[in-house]
Amino acid sequence: MRKLPVTGALNHAFKSTRDNVAFAFHISWPWMLMLLPVNVGGNLYLILNGWGDPQRIEPQELVVLLPMLAVSIVAYASIAVNWHRYVLLDEVADGWQRLRIDTLMWRYIGNGFLIGLILVAGAFAAGLGIALIGMIFGAIIGKAATIIVVPAMLALYAGVLVAAYRLSVKLPAIALGRRDFSLRDAWTATAENFWPLLGLIVLFVTGVLIAALGMFLISYIFGTLGTVGLSLALAIQVVVNWVATILGVTLLTSLYGFFVEGRNF
Repeated sequence: MRKLPVTGALNHAFKSTRDNVAFAFHISWPWMLMLLPVNVGGNLYLILNGWGDPQRIEPQELVVLLPMLAVSIVAYASIAVNWHRYVLLDEVADGWQRLRIDTLMWRYIGNGFLIGLILVAGAFAAGLGIALIGMIFGAIIGKAATIIVVPAMLALYAGVLVAAYRLSVKLPAIALGRRDFSLRDAWTATAENFWPLLGLIVLFVTGVLIAALGMFLISYIFGTLGTVGLSLALAIQVVVNWVATILGVTLLTSLYGFFVEGRNF
């Protein structure tokens, strides 16, 4: 099994995004032109009506939220497929191909949901096991059981993160039109790389959060300047989401290239 060079993979993902940002915009701008009014208008409507609290979603909010979510999923999946194909095949989407809504895109979305269901089911089962163990030890040693439960929960979170990336190595294969590459193949190809993948994920997420912090700070300042400022703040958040998507898709592409195609960084 190939051992993932963490710094090499991370540098490759950020460098590939930086060097090809013009192509990323070329592939993405039609979708972004649609997402901006949909997300800005929808979120502005929710905020001005006193909605938008993620902890308490009113039924009437779903009339706005569900279409926004559906459009965003389709848009980002279409962008992801085109971006995978650009990085791996040097295929530059042009014309209506940039608004790709085809079998590849639907398979990409479907497998994304399937991976999510697998992770949720696995995490739920493992969480129940940890809770049961915590109850047993709690009855025996009391509050000291947290010494066992807390590390077990942290290990579960780490395992779910790594599993998500290992299974998601299949997504670039879908973008390339491969039907011979399964989730099991993705799992096998990335075997014996738990710690490198965990280190990569932690560094990658940290880097993205630092890069996004400045943009969110600017959007927060705009958000205090009335309706126009709030609209600009929401538009900035859409752009931040786009950059994060391109970075995340680039990282998956790099992992696929390394583990499946035998490329080096």
